Amino acid sequence: MIRGVMALVAALGFAALAASFWGRWWAWGDSLAVARSFIGLAGLAWLLLCGVTGALGWRWVAALSLVVLGCLAPVGWAKWRPQPQDPAALMLYQKNMNYRMPTVAPLLADIEAVAPDLVTLQEVDAENRAVMAAMAGRWPGQHYCEFSAVGGQAVLSRWAALETVCGYGWAGMKVDHPDGAFWLVSVHLHWPAPYAQRAHLARALPELAALEGPVFVGGDFNMVPWSGAMVRLGEALGAARVGRARLSIEQFGGRLWLPIDHVLAPQGWQGRSVIRPQLGSDHFGVVAQLVAPCWADLQPYAIRRLPCP
Repeated sequence: MIRGVMALVAALGFAALAASFWGRWWAWGDSLAVARSFIGLAGLAWLLLCGVTGALGWRWVAALSLVVLGCLAPVGWAKWRPQPQDPAALMLYQKNMNYRMPTVAPLLADIEAVAPDLVTLQEVDAENRAVMAAMAGRWPGQHYCEFSAVGGQAVLSRWAALETVCGYGWAGMKVDHPDGAFWLVSVHLHWPAPYAQRAHLARALPELAALEGPVFVGGDFNMVPWSGAMVRLGEALGAARVGRARLSIEQFGGRLWLPIDHVLAPQGWQGRSVIRPQLGSDHFGVVAQLVAPCWADLQPYAIRRLPCP
């Protein structure tokens, strides 16, 4: 009886692990994707226990453990994949400020120390929006869009703005870069199921897909990089996440850390990701050092080729 129950629990665990890949089609699939590493590691321990107790034969334990490790491979790749060492053509600073940030001074000092070319912010409210005015001298290209009670999104650039647009949970600005114009977008998605992330994407994805030209994105996506939501965003934008996944938010007194702040760049670009301090927010900053492709443009609207080492 006990062995049968243990085998049933193992089967349910595999069902949850498989469902974590269904986020493109089922809202709860991405919620399970957030927990995929926890489900997988717990599953490996459970399979070992099943082998010890005789609930499953050791051949089954070995075979099923390989399946679990295969399911965890996208998580490991996102966290530990190689990063390019070539010089960066652009640098982007991504930060969810948190509407409860007591003062913007530490964040402003950190941004000035990093000296990025591009900045994407979320939860920008009436109080902490002062950071934009303080940055206007070095980052004159600026755009802000209201969104929710916790604040809106903002984009800032060293170069002037050619065009601006506000979408559902995102702010976009076309940047007048000397090597060719591109879009800079700041995104803030709702939480996944049981919250409204899937409905949010249903509205935002067609808007984002309508942007013509290369798009660089920074945002609090409230979603892990190996999810269906992130795949759909990349497809809509013609972009891909760059750099290693970084644990960018601390929850429940440090007992839960998740990689939900990301930077996306046009296909062909690569990048290195570096974590920055919280500075009064529950989110860490993420700095992406963006490496340009070293071949002829592959997209009809791609930024002109930049010098390569």
